[in-house]
Amino acid sequence: MNLRILQVSVLCSSVLLSLTCPLSAQAQEEAQITVQMKDRQVFESDVNRMPGQISVNQSEFNLTYEYKAFDVLPVVLGFNYKHYDINEDLSVNLPSRLEGRKLTLGTKFPVPFVESDVHYIGVDLMPSWYTDDWTWEDSAFRLPFRTYYIYKPSETFVFVVGATINVDADNPITPIIGFNWQPDDRWNIHLATSEPTVTYKLTENWAVFGEYDATLDEYEVTRGTQNGVVLKVREATFGGGLKFNIEKWLEASFSTGLSTGRRFAYRDNVGKVDPDSAPYIKARFSVKF
Repeated sequence: MNLRILQVSVLCSSVLLSLTCPLSAQAQEEAQITVQMKDRQVFESDVNRMPGQISVNQSEFNLTYEYKAFDVLPVVLGFNYKHYDINEDLSVNLPSRLEGRKLTLGTKFPVPFVESDVHYIGVDLMPSWYTDDWTWEDSAFRLPFRTYYIYKPSETFVFVVGATINVDADNPITPIIGFNWQPDDRWNIHLATSEPTVTYKLTENWAVFGEYDATLDEYEVTRGTQNGVVLKVREATFGGGLKFNIEKWLEASFSTGLSTGRRFAYRDNVGKVDPDSAPYIKARFSVKF
């Protein structure tokens, strides 16, 4: 796994652990920290209408801290770090790496003026810096946010609809729609998330799952002697794998599938790369405490 990912994970985990120290005993019981690390390798493939080949490795670190402010309002604090290694021999000048950093501050609350405990509103602010190096350039700062409606008639079913807004992006509005449904103790359909999964529990510790993931990001990069050029990255993955709950607080999974619909395109239309579909393998580890 990328060394920078490990350095960031240790630093951020230490910071959030220190934040929990002043909490009361009751607040500590309700608070939860989740650390997740992923590594995905998309194997080498040809490129549409262009000589050469490309392969991509993506490492990702997620840290979330969930608690209830004033013992009532659910709050989520998060940090996401995403690293791409791009290996290619193409005529288009692509960066050899991409670095994405995103903070998240989110909450949910009942719909105002509605006397019901099944209708909620969610709001998330996501300040981010997406570049081709580790520097936090002011010009790369973006402030996307998302707002969504939640319908939760029971503990086993949730419906979500809304949108993510990023006024600086080429596509400023991304719709959100999905649902989570747990029809029984074995099936878990989780589609109201950034990484939808359908999981079937084989035993108390083992499960199989199908997964889908979509990427639509923009990075501010250096192209030759030009600084501040925007590179759009698009991708969709479909696959499945095996999940192992080592303990209640520790989970590992391995999956494989197909990466398709990929594109690296400069926003000024000077250079575009459309890699062919290619297989991928992914390992994921998650710790909760």
